[in-house]
Amino acid sequence: MHVRASLPRMAALAALPLALVATTAVASHADGTPGSPAPLSAQQLSDLAEQHLSFGRTSSGRAAVVNGALADRGVTSKAAPGAVTLAWKPYAADARYTIVRGETPLATTEPGQATFEDTTATAGASYQYRIVPQLKGDTSAARTWGLTVAVPKVKHGETEAAAVRNTATAQAAAARASATTTLTWTTFIPEKYINQPIPKACQYWGSKYVYGGDNRGFDWKSSRYRTSASALITWKSHKVNGYTSVKATHVYRKSDKKLVAQKTASAKDMAVKRLGAGSGYADIRMVTHSTNPFCGGVAKVKGAIDGALTFHITRGGWEIRSGNHRQMPNHEIYIYNGGRATWVYKSKYASPLCLVGAATCDLKNLTGYYGKYK
Repeated sequence: MHVRASLPRMAALAALPLALVATTAVASHADGTPGSPAPLSAQQLSDLAEQHLSFGRTSSGRAAVVNGALADRGVTSKAAPGAVTLAWKPYAADARYTIVRGETPLATTEPGQATFEDTTATAGASYQYRIVPQLKGDTSAARTWGLTVAVPKVKHGETEAAAVRNTATAQAAAARASATTTLTWTTFIPEKYINQPIPKACQYWGSKYVYGGDNRGFDWKSSRYRTSASALITWKSHKVNGYTSVKATHVYRKSDKKLVAQKTASAKDMAVKRLGAGSGYADIRMVTHSTNPFCGGVAKVKGAIDGALTFHITRGGWEIRSGNHRQMPNHEIYIYNGGRATWVYKSKYASPLCLVGAATCDLKNLTGYYGKYK
C-alpha cells in the first residue's frame, strides 16, 4: 500500500489566507468563554495557509483542526481531541475502502460509504492515515489517499477550541522552521541470503553459493541497503545536494555460509540532479542503477537494480511526476523533515528474475503518486 495525495491548485492556495482569517476569528472564540485565545498573528495565519490547515467543527459540534491539503480532490480530515474524522470522494458509487493508520488496518467501509471516524485516536498523537480502495470493476479513477493528522490534546485549564488552535499553529510553525528537507530512495534485499536466479549469468551460481542480502524490512533508519540516492534540499538558498551509494556484494558458500568473495559495483550510473527550484519548491531527477559485480549477464543482458523518477516537492507536499523501476529488490522512498520521516513509497519485490528487465517482469509505474509531509 502506498501513500497518495494531491498538491493544491494555485487558485485554492491563493484563496486560503482569506478563508483562514474568517474561520480563525470564529474558531478562536467559538466557545464564548472568558480567556479564549487572542486572534492569530499574520505569521501564524501564513504558516497555516502554507500547510493548508484551518479550523472547523465535527458533525457533533466539537472544535477541530481541518486538513484541507486534499480538498480539491474531495478528501479532508477533521481532528478533535481524541477523535479523527476522514471524508473522501469515492471513485464509484459502490466503492469500498480500507482505512489504515500507520501500518494497522482499522476498518473496511460499507459500499458507498465516504466517511470514517477513528474514535481510538490518542489525544496528542500524530498519525499517518491511508484511505485504500478495494479494487473491483473499472478502477481507473481509484486512488489511495494519505494524510498526516495531529490530534489535539486539551491541557489543564484549556478549552477545546484553544487546544485545537494550539495544535494547528504548532504543527504549521514546526514545518516553517525546518531549514532542510531530505528525499531518499533506497533498495534492499529483505532476506539474509538469496540464490542467484539466472543460470551461468554470474561467476558464482548454482547450488554451492548464495549472495548476501540486507536482512531487514522497511526501515528508514537502517544503514543496510543495496543502493541509496538522496537529495538534500536547502529551502532558503534553493540548493539541492545529491548523494548516491552502492553497498558491497557478498558471496557465501551455501553449506556453511563462509564468505567466498566481496566486490562493490560502480555507482557511476546512480544520479541525483536538480531540475529546477524556487521559493518553496524543488524538482529533482533520481536514477538508481547498479549491477551485480560478479555477473556478466546472458546474451549481453545484465541483471540490474534499475529505476528513475522525477520528483516535485514543496514545503509540505510532494508528487512523483514520472518514473518506474524494476521489481527487484525491495524499494522504499521517504522524506525526512524537521526530525520526522514520512513514507512516500514502499514496494516488495516480485521475483529475482525482475532484475533482467521488462522481458521477464513488468516495470512498476511510479507516475502519479503524491502526498503530504510535515
